[in-house]
Amino acid sequence: MKKIFNIMLAASSLFLFSACDNYLDINDNPNQATSATPDLVLPAAINATASGSVGFNAYGNDLVGYTVNAGGFGGFGSVWTYNYVNTEFQGLFTGSYANLRDYQYVFDQTNGNKNLIYSNAVSRIMKSFVFERLVNTYNDVPYFDALKSSTNLTPKYDAAPLIYQDLVAQLDTAITAITLAQSVSSTSLDAPVAISSASDPLFKGDMNGWKRFANTLKLRLLIKMSGVANLSSFVTTKFASFNTTLGVITDDAIVQPGYSKVDGKQSPFWNTYGFTVVNVVSGTGRSRLPSRFLLNFYSNKINDSRRGALTFRGFPSPVINQLGFEPPSGQLLAPTGASVWYLGVANSGLDGLGLIKGATAGTPILLGAEASFLLAEANLKGFISGLAATAYRAGIERSFTFVNKDVNNTSAKTAATIATEVTAYISDNVGNRLVDYAASTTDAQRLEAIITQKYIALNLIGGFEAWNEFRRTAYPTITNGSANATLSFASTQSTSTRTDKLPARILYPQDELQKNAANVPTGINQFTSRIFWDIN
Repeated sequence: MKKIFNIMLAASSLFLFSACDNYLDINDNPNQATSATPDLVLPAAINATASGSVGFNAYGNDLVGYTVNAGGFGGFGSVWTYNYVNTEFQGLFTGSYANLRDYQYVFDQTNGNKNLIYSNAVSRIMKSFVFERLVNTYNDVPYFDALKSSTNLTPKYDAAPLIYQDLVAQLDTAITAITLAQSVSSTSLDAPVAISSASDPLFKGDMNGWKRFANTLKLRLLIKMSGVANLSSFVTTKFASFNTTLGVITDDAIVQPGYSKVDGKQSPFWNTYGFTVVNVVSGTGRSRLPSRFLLNFYSNKINDSRRGALTFRGFPSPVINQLGFEPPSGQLLAPTGASVWYLGVANSGLDGLGLIKGATAGTPILLGAEASFLLAEANLKGFISGLAATAYRAGIERSFTFVNKDVNNTSAKTAATIATEVTAYISDNVGNRLVDYAASTTDAQRLEAIITQKYIALNLIGGFEAWNEFRRTAYPTITNGSANATLSFASTQSTSTRTDKLPARILYPQDELQKNAANVPTGINQFTSRIFWDIN
């Protein structure tokens, strides 16, 4: 187990980024092993994907109003202006492809071997997860030829909608492969080799968990495609065969390779927003504050004292700011000895509840709340039969559960207590259609409620997906161009030409422009070049 964990950490370093005040990059590790067996590479790759999620989410957090600059820090540059250049965020691209090459190695080494079908299917699922992330960031990317050969340094770029459609097919193939393998007798020569709990930092060898995870990813892909007119036939066909019996994840998908409070082995999320091993507050935890716009969804626009108290230090009056506003010296500083999201004793580094749980807490890569809200949207739009209101409430309950979980992923409250608190939350906001689903009278209002509650549930943990959903749906609602911190999360120093004063995307990395210039799409602009599902 120790050997596996050390390999996991080596791979995850591909995705650990520097907590710069300007922007967040991920660095390649030149010392990683050049070869290993699939059973060692797969868990290491999964751990690297989790570490990468922290980087992607930090990028999203700054864009969607979850995090803004604190007083006493400068050099935010393009975080404030959105005037991006190609040398920024390069690790999101290069780190993802390094991660994908590991999954491809596992896939190639296990392909055609019926005994290793589980590892093969998992590598297929995780490749889909990482490629979806790349498309949501860059739109067209190398896909069909990207991993065919390690010597091909200039793969062609493929159209994002085609990639999405193939990802759905890949997930279907993985689900089917696992299901067929599960039906094989354990005494057969073709019986699949189980993935051990120690070798699976995500589902601990539970292949039904992997199938539900794949089905959830498929649902997310289809929901994003559902608003694109020329994909309507594909989406309708795929939803008609969607496996509702299998369903989606009902708990949080959390990667736990065995983090410990030791230098180099702490949770990457804790390292970023919590403390070092000697209990010094992390740079990002000190340099970032929540936005005034975000706080409105806990106090003011919505009354959410229960989650608010488990989210912000000093709630209902935590230190907040507006992105781009530079406060006078000594003002709007992060709390002494802690970030705003840490609820424990200052300078202690002790475990707790809320969002920043502890050095050994697992890394979420897809929350159960998000899965429920995806299902609610599918119900609302008639893609999947069922009551949207039921899935919507389940999403809120799972969000309440997450903030009540401890470092061991165990809720401090029973399901019955959580249900009672959610009922009280809805009662506290009766008639407020951002909470009280029954108060909405149109499907547009119902969708706004679903996405707004998803925005609350993804706070800090899922900034990348919250940013994706804002671009796709334009929810939560902002007032375009407003300088009022309660009406928009756009930076006060924005140079965006858009009416909402936000960017549409980041740029392709300079590294790719240098190595693959003939294939990189040209004319890309951070304000006008949209991801294919961004139709608002």
